[in-house]
Amino acid sequence: MKKLIFILSTLLLVSNVFWIYQFVDTSIAISYQDQELRKLEETQKQLMAVMPELAKKLTKAEIVTVASKYSDEEPFEKDGCTWVGGIGLKFTDDGNLHSISPLWSYGEEDPCHPAF
Repeated sequence: MKKLIFILSTLLLVSNVFWIYQFVDTSIAISYQDQELRKLEETQKQLMAVMPELAKKLTKAEIVTVASKYSDEEPFEKDGCTWVGGIGLKFTDDGNLHSISPLWSYGEEDPCHPAF
């Protein structure tokens, strides 16, 4: 009987160590994933801020054509923005690129996501 208790206690201890290891490993992986997502979001915001400066000499048609190369969806106009795939392109009246918006706005002020 003592041998059975010893074996069951050992199995319980090993099982608990395994679950603690799984919990710690998953927690570390999630923290790295969160860190990478924040960095990716910062990079996305930086690229969206830089693109209008880089595209100053391009026409609206040229910009939409270039953006369309990287999307399977047809461009369309909505709320004053030209949407190509997951990005909204806001142009000035004279056809210059004013800003680029993601498909979602995270509740931040955004020209392609007007506040209600």
